[in-house]
Amino acid sequence: MHPAQQNVVAQYNQLLQQTGGQLGGLLQQAAGGCQQMIAQNPTNPTPLGNALVAVEQQVKAMRKQANDAFRPHFDHLCTLGPAEPGHFEMKRALRYWELWAEESWMRFENHWRVEQYRAMWPAAQQGMSKPLPCSRCGGPLRRTTPHKSESIGCPACHTVNQALPDAVVATYFGGMPHTFAEHATMGKKLDTAKFRAQWEDIREGEDAAGRPWPEEPIERLKQWEQLELAYWKAYAEERVKNEGGTPEDVKTLVESRMAHFYQQMNVNDVWRAAHGVQTMAAKQEVPKHLENVDEWGPLDPRDPKFVENYWVHQLLLEWSEREPEKHAAILKQLGYKEELHWQLVERTFTRHFSQFMSTAEGQAVLNTAGMRAMNENQKLAVAGAAAGGLLDPVEGVSIAVYGQLQVKQGSGIAPEEFQKMLAQHQMDQAKWERVQKGWLDRMSRDTTGAIATEYSKAFMSGQQGQFAAAGQASADVMAQGQMGLAGPAAGAEPVSFDRYCEISGAMQAWTKQGKDISAMLDKAFKISAMDVSTISVYWSQKMMADLSMFDQQTTLMARYEQQYLATP
Repeated sequence: MHPAQQNVVAQYNQLLQQTGGQLGGLLQQAAGGCQQMIAQNPTNPTPLGNALVAVEQQVKAMRKQANDAFRPHFDHLCTLGPAEPGHFEMKRALRYWELWAEESWMRFENHWRVEQYRAMWPAAQQGMSKPLPCSRCGGPLRRTTPHKSESIGCPACHTVNQALPDAVVATYFGGMPHTFAEHATMGKKLDTAKFRAQWEDIREGEDAAGRPWPEEPIERLKQWEQLELAYWKAYAEERVKNEGGTPEDVKTLVESRMAHFYQQMNVNDVWRAAHGVQTMAAKQEVPKHLENVDEWGPLDPRDPKFVENYWVHQLLLEWSEREPEKHAAILKQLGYKEELHWQLVERTFTRHFSQFMSTAEGQAVLNTAGMRAMNENQKLAVAGAAAGGLLDPVEGVSIAVYGQLQVKQGSGIAPEEFQKMLAQHQMDQAKWERVQKGWLDRMSRDTTGAIATEYSKAFMSGQQGQFAAAGQASADVMAQGQMGLAGPAAGAEPVSFDRYCEISGAMQAWTKQGKDISAMLDKAFKISAMDVSTISVYWSQKMMADLSMFDQQTTLMARYEQQYLATP
């Protein structure tokens, strides 16, 4: 690398330093505002949360600035001669700058969220120590878990009382367990990120030297596994300790978080070979005498929907590659004898239809197939969850009943009316709280999205008030497996498409301004956050079925965002 190229690299490093200084200055300046927010709202985390979102937007803009500057500096480097090793040095500098920027933001955000809960703690303590009189005789009751719902028998008159946690206590324990666990284990999380960056150094260094990119050795992959496991185990232990739980809760939380790592490894040939599993490369091999043999498998090339059907198969099998057992089950379900059978069909299709797939008509068929495959994949996930017990009722309460009751609870219904609804399902408040926790715990550990899908169906079908028809129409689309293939029924529009874009643009503007979104929605549109959810699901389904609407949405939202940003 000659002096002129060294100068380009130095200029880029200087730009990173300057941008880093700006980012550090932003966080330093924002710290005072965060401190003030907490002082003014010690028991309400929403104002701080809105402020942090606004700061994060500025941080992202600065990170984008550093990344966008890479290309013009690299182009200049290339005009001066061979790009290496200057390119490698610039990539390495950007990688470690990004690590620093990510760590700076993570520590900043977590610090102030921790401070919020520390400021809230005295009020939470006071809330937990409030005297609780019997609803019948007024005698004192003794709580054992004041941060949870309890059924407490009165020692004087024997009436069973339903005791809910004080509002500030519920808020505190709703966010504190995760925030404090993240604070206690952030070092371990960052250790993993730095370990991965080191491998990128090694890999790109080999490429810069003109050698092939190396496969990451099994020893490093196992080190990565141990780092991930150490982090999630420490996080789970801290979180469960903070919110109250059992060793089994720790175990299931760790397993659910490690599932993502193992899915990555399931398509890594080094990992597969080390664990005695056929490599991905070997799976795709076809004997020479079969390379040009036409094989259509369970597909019929005379079917008008043959190409679409093929792509549904292809996508379902591709998406399941990270889960070998699921992949094998889908192969069998679709009608393939084994992996080789599918590979022959895939090669046959490529030989005969590759040219068609490069046409606009072929791409349109692929889009439709993608939507069909998405719906089929979700059906498979739900069926798998049901077979594995994930959708079994919690204390006799199904996900459908849970979702519909959640709608009722969030609709502003009077507490006594909600208690009557609970009684219709053989529940008191204490059981309802246990059921809520049970379903939320399962949902947080479900990596397939199956529980969330079934919950969404129930939640949308249970909508009340002015947007009930829209909610039911959206639920029908999900239940029929028509997401992206057909929009909700006509005549159920909650608001016009233009109004939906206006609401979305306004919310983006308010987020950047650090305003209370819920309060602003009520003030400007007389709607709630739940209403926005119903409206958004309806129009999202419409847009999935007509992709041209996404361009319209982008234009309209940008216009309305600017309009609301200009409004004090």
